[in-house]
Amino acid sequence: MKYYDVEAKCGHVGRNNYILKHFFVSAENRKDAAYKTRLLPRVKHHHKDAIRSVTEIDYNEFVKGLDRNNLDPYFLVNNISEQRASCAFESNEIKKEEKEIVYKKPTHAKRIIVNKMLTKDWKSRKEYLYE
Repeated sequence: MKYYDVEAKCGHVGRNNYILKHFFVSAENRKDAAYKTRLLPRVKHHHKDAIRSVTEIDYNEFVKGLDRNNLDPYFLVNNISEQRASCAFESNEIKKEEKEIVYKKPTHAKRIIVNKMLTKDWKSRKEYLYE
């Protein structure tokens, strides 16, 4: 097993905002380390650029990094209200997304398409009924 320091974009700091945090992971290769980190809580899972860098480190740095993360208030809180109360991060750590992400519900788009199909079908039936 090798040890990696993975820098990733983390959330729960406001819409279209993120914080860069370091995660310390043991894995077979860089790709596995990035995959493991992407599945961790607080990492922005659905962002293509969520993993910023993966660097191999030795065991001593790995242990120091884990200890540092165990003392980081951002990782110690369990919910957003605790996070706000403890000021778990500095305001200068928060970064804006380069491109604003618009969240759309897939059910809404599907409903619009179905409604359009129903109205087209109704128009054809309506012409048939009145002929």
